[in-house]
Amino acid sequence: MTAQPKSVRQLIHNVVLSKARMEALTDGIFAIAMTLLVLELKVPELPRSVPAHELLRSLAAEKPVFLSFFFSFLYCGLLWFFHHLAMHFFRHLQVALVWLNLLFLMSISLLPFSCALLGHFGENRAVLEIYFGHLFASAMLLWAQWLLASRRNLINEDDPRAAKAMGQQLFIFPAAVGAGLLASAFKPIAGVYAVIAVTLALRIWQRQAFRKELRVIDPSQSAS
Repeated sequence: MTAQPKSVRQLIHNVVLSKARMEALTDGIFAIAMTLLVLELKVPELPRSVPAHELLRSLAAEKPVFLSFFFSFLYCGLLWFFHHLAMHFFRHLQVALVWLNLLFLMSISLLPFSCALLGHFGENRAVLEIYFGHLFASAMLLWAQWLLASRRNLINEDDPRAAKAMGQQLFIFPAAVGAGLLASAFKPIAGVYAVIAVTLALRIWQRQAFRKELRVIDPSQSAS
């Protein structure tokens, strides 16, 4: 028998909410944030008759801004994709999950600012730490939603292996970006390498663990 709420706060926080409105808000925030990222890409202020080599030189000087846009857009897209996947497993929501998602969306709406900082001051160690710290916070807030939903039995586990794999996927983001944050404190470029290395290592670990679990369930499965 379900325990009765002991206060108004408990009563409100135990209310079951639909996912639809939160997903709609999330899609809107992501669409706006990802669009705003491109505003940092500026057309060089040169005369119309500028020679081609000068125009190309000016565009090459904007390389850090283009790279910042590319990586930020890609990361934002990945977070949206995995948030969308995670919502597939949520049966419904509660108030605490809604607030966690709002904090997650706040971090996403700030991404254009961090992207602009990185594009203009990419060699500055403090800016790199701010950028990686921002990405880490966003990833942690997404993973925290999954952990809270699991704790409150809000995850649909009709396919337990799929739910487990989803949780592992969400853990990869904060683990990889956290490694990048630590590495960037020693050398700026090391942060990028750390993110790539940890992501690949965790993906390999996840695949091997899944194959091992598959062989336990069905010994006839090959290791390939």
